[in-house]
Amino acid sequence: MGSSFKVGDRIRILIRDVAFGGDGVGRVSDLVLFVPFTVGGDEVEVEIIEVRKRFARGRLVRIVVPSRHRVDPVCPDYMRCGGCRMQHIAYDHQLELKIRQIEETFKRIAGIPFPPVLPMIPSPRSFGWRGKAEFHLAGGRGGPCRMGLMALASHELVEVERCGIIDESINGKYQGFRDALRSGALMVPGDRQIIWSDEPGEPPTEIFTGSGRPPDVMRIVRGRRLTVPGRGFFQANVALVGELVEQVVGMCDLTGRETVIDAYSGAGLFSLFLGSRAGSLFGIEGDWEAVRCAAINLSREGLPRAEFLHGDVADILRREFVMRRARAEVIVLDPPRDGCGDGVLDGVAALHPQRIVYISCNPPTQARDVRRLADRGYGLDILQPLDMFPQTGHIEVVSLLTGSATDKPRLAVGGRGRNKKQTTSLPAGNFTKTTSAGAVFPISHPDGPKGS
Repeated sequence: MGSSFKVGDRIRILIRDVAFGGDGVGRVSDLVLFVPFTVGGDEVEVEIIEVRKRFARGRLVRIVVPSRHRVDPVCPDYMRCGGCRMQHIAYDHQLELKIRQIEETFKRIAGIPFPPVLPMIPSPRSFGWRGKAEFHLAGGRGGPCRMGLMALASHELVEVERCGIIDESINGKYQGFRDALRSGALMVPGDRQIIWSDEPGEPPTEIFTGSGRPPDVMRIVRGRRLTVPGRGFFQANVALVGELVEQVVGMCDLTGRETVIDAYSGAGLFSLFLGSRAGSLFGIEGDWEAVRCAAINLSREGLPRAEFLHGDVADILRREFVMRRARAEVIVLDPPRDGCGDGVLDGVAALHPQRIVYISCNPPTQARDVRRLADRGYGLDILQPLDMFPQTGHIEVVSLLTGSATDKPRLAVGGRGRNKKQTTSLPAGNFTKTTSAGAVFPISHPDGPKGS
């Protein structure tokens, strides 16, 4: 048992696999041992740093025999900086590992014996893909004078010279900004600094150092311009975001007659490409600044049948859709990492959509929610992974669920349910009221006139 080992012991072990998140996995007797920066096939010497009843954690001391999947990391700060966990693994094997992790996650959590996982869509860039970076600041008496990224599992600041996974335009800005801090030529409030990448054909994205609302940022996706809040969320991988959009649009399979709800819609990335294909579209988002930008984006594209509602997703689904006995044929869900709550899933099921497209960067919570949607009458048809986060343990998956909510749970892949409850489609007219769930923006909002 694990009691035969104690913190500080050194052992030699064969790594057999890589767990979700990126740690290598070995076994000593009946104790599972997690070791960062290893890969299946590595024979390593490890120092035990934590012992629990059923597992332990170790620190890599040295590689005795390297795995055939091991490569030399390109970053000199790898294993110190906490941004990457898989640079030591050949990229094609990273993709294989992530596919296997998705399959195991949906078997274990969603209870699906044979998850319908399609081949991974790789990133066109395995490095230099991130379009936004948040750097940490620390320093001296007059204000921050050190800048970098946080060390792995600690509060230590690593003053990197450059980061291999961020766009090179960010690296250039970072280096100039950091040098200005070091020289005392620049002082900024706070302990963090966001830097966005530049877009080809657009003016350089400036670094905002004030304490108020930063200027909006322009992103280009498949030839379309999107205004994004300067401190807001946007898909990280600038090289693969267009393919992500294509997958979502394809799974929605719109004919031009459907009512679509884009929940957790952000600045309207998916709505921008779905709006012209839908009969009517409603975005729901809790970030006011993102809603403002979404209104600008769809107004710019001239999409009069799209509206955005600001507030809690569960509350708005219930108050503005379910209580009106509305129906939406297609619902897109792109929640944060912790997934959807029961209130959201109840609201979705009550609207009886024919198709649910669920985008997630956290397969365990996505699998949990797929299981809950199965209990509400929906079957899982497709899991399409995209490697939006190369060199890291993160995984993006777009899933398609079909059917119609009934009392009968559905765990089988594919199939259709039947809707026995009479409902009506929500009219496409503009909302003008403010509810306790939040404000409602038509796309004619004055912050975003057509052509802005």
